[in-house]
Amino acid sequence: MDLLAIAKNIADRVEAESSRVNVPVSVSVVDTHGNIVLEHRMNGALAFSMELSQQKAYTSALVQVRTADICQMVQPGQALYPLMSQGRFCAMGGGAPIDFEGKVVAGVGVSGGTVEQDVAILEGALLGV
Repeated sequence: MDLLAIAKNIADRVEAESSRVNVPVSVSVVDTHGNIVLEHRMNGALAFSMELSQQKAYTSALVQVRTADICQMVQPGQALYPLMSQGRFCAMGGGAPIDFEGKVVAGVGVSGGTVEQDVAILEGALLGV
């Protein structure tokens, strides 16, 4: 498995999807240890979108669920609430784990639009991956 090749493919797909809807974004891919594999910020993407894309990728890689799906789990009194006191975790939609042969090998995060736009761009890019 070539994780960098997988990350480049996903980043290309994210860029194509974000160009299609005219929303410039940043995309980050991290391995399951939280190490950056790839970062890409499109022209026009907001500067802070890179950091948010990293946090979404990190969260999805380590928790192994889409960040849009953990919002309820990180509310006060819920099982994953303590995660939110950790600086790198993010419960905003736009992050997803990347599977290879049935095993999570990385996480991808997209940021730059509204949460709904980030989720739509990510989901569109991951179709068929």
